[in-house]
Amino acid sequence: MSESTDREALLDLVAAYALGVLPSSEQGFVSALILTDPDARREYDELRATANLVGLSAEEPVDSARAARMKERLMAAVRSDASPRPTSASATRTSAMWGTTLAAAAAVVFALVSVIQNFGLRSDLHESQTRVATLQTRIDADRRTVERDRRMLTDLTASDAKRYTVAYGTVVTRGEHVYLALGSLPPLPPGKVYQAWTLARGAKAVAPSVTFTPSQNGLTLVPIPDDAGNVAAVAVSVEPQGGSRQPTTKPAFVQPLS
Repeated sequence: MSESTDREALLDLVAAYALGVLPSSEQGFVSALILTDPDARREYDELRATANLVGLSAEEPVDSARAARMKERLMAAVRSDASPRPTSASATRTSAMWGTTLAAAAAVVFALVSVIQNFGLRSDLHESQTRVATLQTRIDADRRTVERDRRMLTDLTASDAKRYTVAYGTVVTRGEHVYLALGSLPPLPPGKVYQAWTLARGAKAVAPSVTFTPSQNGLTLVPIPDDAGNVAAVAVSVEPQGGSRQPTTKPAFVQPLS
């Protein structure tokens, strides 16, 4: 092997050391060479700039805009390095090393840009799926509300429904359903609500049912969730916000259901 070839091999080790890819077993020797050999030191300083460029790119916060700038900066360096210019044999080899290193760094950034873009697409897809799921939940809730209102209207207007006149309106039963159809309810004091009560057949005390406030249109329709076949009577009283376990005021009415 010629002295020139040996020299090139040593400078290749310096380049590998500058780029952080030299095995640890050889780093001590190359460090000493850099300290004692001006050419090796120059080689190290030149290629270390490339390593710093890649390191700087990794340390900065990475988003789509910054990744694009990183890619453009590296490509500009590759294009500049690829332009022809007279060089010595050593400079030609160093230039080739620069071109290879910068191209590799550019490839890494290209891959990083692709990952960021794919992540953004996945994020957008997830947000769209979330919006679709939320919209579907609302549609399902609206559908249930429409079905309930249609059933309630059918029950309230059916010829076979049973109707009981009470204060402020009517109690209506049909099949297993119980409704309160109340109009012109007195305004409630602050912090108060109306609360329905049901008395199960064979029971001695009423049980709490739904709470409600008067409708703005003058007619308040309240479905009672209990099965009409198990309810002996219904009542309504004014209670604190959130309801009570037992009536705390005199009921506006108590209506037995025959």
